[in-house]
Amino acid sequence: MTKDQVLDHCRTEWMFQDVPEPDLADMLAELRDHLEDAARAGKAPEAVVGEDVTAFATDWATARRAVADRGVLFRRLGEHAYAGAVALLAAGHLIGWTTRTPVVPASIVAVALFAVVMSSTPYWRAVLRWPLWQWMGLCFAFPVVLLLLFLVGGRPTLLQVPLWGTALFVLPGAVAAVRKNVRKKRKG
Repeated sequence: MTKDQVLDHCRTEWMFQDVPEPDLADMLAELRDHLEDAARAGKAPEAVVGEDVTAFATDWATARRAVADRGVLFRRLGEHAYAGAVALLAAGHLIGWTTRTPVVPASIVAVALFAVVMSSTPYWRAVLRWPLWQWMGLCFAFPVVLLLLFLVGGRPTLLQVPLWGTALFVLPGAVAAVRKNVRKKRKG
């Protein structure tokens, strides 16, 4: 493999393993430096990464994740819970075509379940690489979850969220997304 092929393969593998963008950029820069040093010494890229590039990338991502801040999981959990709540409230207004949407116990359970699943699994771009037993588990768990949500039920209504309340709830996420986009454009 060439240096660029190794870098592309590692980038793809790290994206599948949900390595955060800043870490991904740092790891690619460090790997690029090692590969260039090896090339100057007359060595092939395999001297740096070994014969199995996928195993190399997986090991490095695992080691990097081990030293990562443990607060990342809680931040991700909060971000996913926020996204799930926004989607649920917006869908309630749009599907019911109403200015008030009810929040029921099943809604809260669904948002919590969404946050836990999204925070504890590699994102869905990696799902296609799951082994058969994980697909079977997902196919079994999905109807069980639907049954539990049905049993939790839609009663009692805990609160009614008006359309302006949903808009206020969406506002912090929209502002954060705009700020992130502006920072990205300034850097790039």
